[in-house]
Amino acid sequence: MKNFFYAALILFPSLFYSQINFEQGYIINQKGEKINGLIKNYDWRNNPTIIEYKQTENDKTENLQTIDLNEFSVGSIKYIKAKVLIDRSSSNLQSLSGTKDLNSKEEVLLLKTLVDGKISLYKYNDQYVTRYFYKKENEDTFNQLEYKEYLESDRLIKNEQYKNQLKKEFSDNGNITSSDIERLAYKENDLKKIFLNYNGLEDVNDKNKNDFHIYLKPGVGFSSYKILTPSNDNTINEYKKNSIAYRFGVELEYVLSFNKGKWALISEPTFQSVNYKINDYNDKNFEIKYSSIQIPLGIKYNIFLNQKSKIYVVGSIFYDLILNNSKVFTVDNNSYSGGDSAFYMTFGAGYNYDKFGVEFKWGNVPTFSSAYYGHPGEINMNGVNISLSYKIF
Repeated sequence: MKNFFYAALILFPSLFYSQINFEQGYIINQKGEKINGLIKNYDWRNNPTIIEYKQTENDKTENLQTIDLNEFSVGSIKYIKAKVLIDRSSSNLQSLSGTKDLNSKEEVLLLKTLVDGKISLYKYNDQYVTRYFYKKENEDTFNQLEYKEYLESDRLIKNEQYKNQLKKEFSDNGNITSSDIERLAYKENDLKKIFLNYNGLEDVNDKNKNDFHIYLKPGVGFSSYKILTPSNDNTINEYKKNSIAYRFGVELEYVLSFNKGKWALISEPTFQSVNYKINDYNDKNFEIKYSSIQIPLGIKYNIFLNQKSKIYVVGSIFYDLILNNSKVFTVDNNSYSGGDSAFYMTFGAGYNYDKFGVEFKWGNVPTFSSAYYGHPGEINMNGVNISLSYKIF
């Protein structure tokens, strides 16, 4: 099983970019010429600097510098080149400015179109800053929505001038109140919703979209118990017994908004129980009663095969909380209390078809090892489990 785990760790990174396909789109070059073709759609989190493009399926792929394009679009995603004033003040607490004033400089950037309408909304994002811009219909100027975090007397203060900007720009729409704008956070979802409201549009990408899912997951694990022989007694053979651990979990999945929904954060609180009884082994009786609640936090990567089916890999760190009724070791009716709760790692892979699924996971089922006459010398999470799943929503 350890070999399987290490092999999976090696293969896991190669899956990051799988199932990212070429899709219909277009580019507009610096001459203003619109050219239809195929673009590899990564659903970029950060603004891309290079795109993979070809005119037909059989053509050779070209790597195009986005700075050399006026615009490109693939699927429902559109980026447009713009000359803007942008403030790149850091939001890192250790690097915050001591003044509320923006330090904006002119740059030519690629902006992602979030809302296209009478007043359009755009986003610029790289590994350092996220900024939002807007542009009025029939105007050429891209205006920065002004926002800055800074320190004043060792207190974190926010310059939220963007709220005053929007109050002015949206003043002709009676459906948007000053209170609505005051509640706005400088975040994509908040800004996108109010721009959609102003333009009388629906978010077709989010229609019927649910980023949160719940799965019921009953399963069984394969646990083992090894009794080591006394070092000074060669007449007793080492003893090993396998048993079934019964498990029931509820997986909570939150799908992240980039890379076409392939990444998700998960937690799967799970109850687990296993019981060993070994009678008359060399005139002694051994018993393990073990139950725990596992509380994990992990990340899942989905590889969609079609609209109904997918395979996935998942990695988690979990806390194994051993319950009070656990009796880890008993010899001749002398009971010892359960072992210590601890953190462990686990890795798994699974398949889903519609609402149903199956998953194999390594590293979350207990294995026991004990000295012949004493306490368990070791409790690890090296076992394997198989679980079925049913998606509630």
